[in-house]
Amino acid sequence: MDTPDWIPFVGGPSRPAEPFLERAAGWAAALSYSDIPHPVRRAGRAQLTSGVGAALRTGTHPIGDRIRGSMESSGAETTVLGGGRTAPATAAVNNGVLASALEFDGSVLGGRTDASCVFVPLAYAEATGADGEELLVAQVAANEIAARLGAAVTTGSFAGPDAAWIHAAGAATGRAVIEDDSPDTLADALATALSEPPRPIERSALGADAGVWRPAAPIRTGLAAVESARSGIEGRTDLIEGDEGLLSGLCRRPAWGYLSGFGERWHTAALSVGLVPGSAYVAAATEAALEARGRFDRGRTTVRAVEVYGPHALCSMDAVANRYIEDSRTPIAAAVRSVRRATAEALVHGENTPQRVGARGGRGAIPRIAERVELTHEPALTIAALRSSVPEGIEFDGMGRAVAPKTARIVGARATLRHPSAVLGAGRRLADVPDPSKVERRIGARVVVRTADERAVEGRLERPSGVAGAPPAELRAVARRKCRESLEALGVSESVARSRTDRLSRIDEAPEVRLGWLFEGSASRRAGGDGNT
Repeated sequence: MDTPDWIPFVGGPSRPAEPFLERAAGWAAALSYSDIPHPVRRAGRAQLTSGVGAALRTGTHPIGDRIRGSMESSGAETTVLGGGRTAPATAAVNNGVLASALEFDGSVLGGRTDASCVFVPLAYAEATGADGEELLVAQVAANEIAARLGAAVTTGSFAGPDAAWIHAAGAATGRAVIEDDSPDTLADALATALSEPPRPIERSALGADAGVWRPAAPIRTGLAAVESARSGIEGRTDLIEGDEGLLSGLCRRPAWGYLSGFGERWHTAALSVGLVPGSAYVAAATEAALEARGRFDRGRTTVRAVEVYGPHALCSMDAVANRYIEDSRTPIAAAVRSVRRATAEALVHGENTPQRVGARGGRGAIPRIAERVELTHEPALTIAALRSSVPEGIEFDGMGRAVAPKTARIVGARATLRHPSAVLGAGRRLADVPDPSKVERRIGARVVVRTADERAVEGRLERPSGVAGAPPAELRAVARRKCRESLEALGVSESVARSRTDRLSRIDEAPEVRLGWLFEGSASRRAGGDGNT
């Protein structure tokens, strides 16, 4: 008899017999460029193009100066996208932090993996003279291992797209594959890297600019773990599945099914590349606000009130962020998650650019409009998000085993009775493993702007641009636009920025990975290397 899909956390795949780390290491070490399907290659190229664009754009923000100021520049062989050249380990960490600092990086099925899975292979490929195909192989291998681990942790404080602990696995895999380590070495490196996952602390992560460093320690741990394994220090390769193993320690009910399917299920295929800083929830509100703004009458429009309707996670995320936002002090991590401020930016300036994130001061149009923004949970939008290929719309990272009753309480009795499968089956579906190539994210928002002359102007959308489920051409276009506009922000002309973005998006054709050519002739040297090819 089939189990009804509304019963929470029943059934599902059991733990695989062979240790995950051994299977993962063997698969990654044997992976070749020809093994990667063409759609996954295209997604990998778009992920890299988007990630480089995110890092470049952060380099034009004040936080980019501070990240760069903490770096020890040695004039070595690897380009730092925030400025200068240094050793590959330093470049990998700093480039990853630059890409993720404003939440402008992308994600795959299982988390935001760019910081490690893009920038560790990129740094070590440049340092070793690897070609573009070798770079893409290492990037995809790192994605597939790190993202499976992230996806398997469905609830609790270690779950969610912002989980930083998976970067230890991404960094170890990215380096080991580029430098052609054996499967045994990689398995030991992964076991060592994952032996002590860092526990996130909200007050530090959101309440201070130090939160931008969240992926840094796991990346350093992963890189050091490769050296440890090479020296002969073994790790427990049954770390993941053991009775007191990693996943059971991080999550009450891990989704074991995610730990299989290497070479058959490609998490990289479920790529999301954001066009604005912040999560998909911030992007949804931003784009809905931009649509409303486009319907304003010509000339000056006086805004009396703004109503933002969204899934429950949109409202709760904003509420948490705004606990840390003050007139005189606006931490970057909190500012980038504030739906109120993003909506105000879109309405006032007609855009929400990385440069504006965390702008300080309690005066001006942005804080005035932000004070007039009211967020309201709309259960219909939460239900739509819960029907995504992987349930979204509610912050499951704050839940334990009792997902179904908490979800029902959030959406209310009426919505639960009308949509029992979506609500009561959310916990079970967190453990289901979708086909990444068919993953669809349904994160919508509705913005109503009420003007001083008593008009109501509305904008709405079902999903933001560039998220999983969008046509592949749209994903590639968003990634290229992000990179092109970032180069233009550095002083590169539009035509040159376009040609360099096109070249970067074909990096797997390069006989040797180099990045200096990206910045030749730019008006600002702050984000470039020495200009060498």
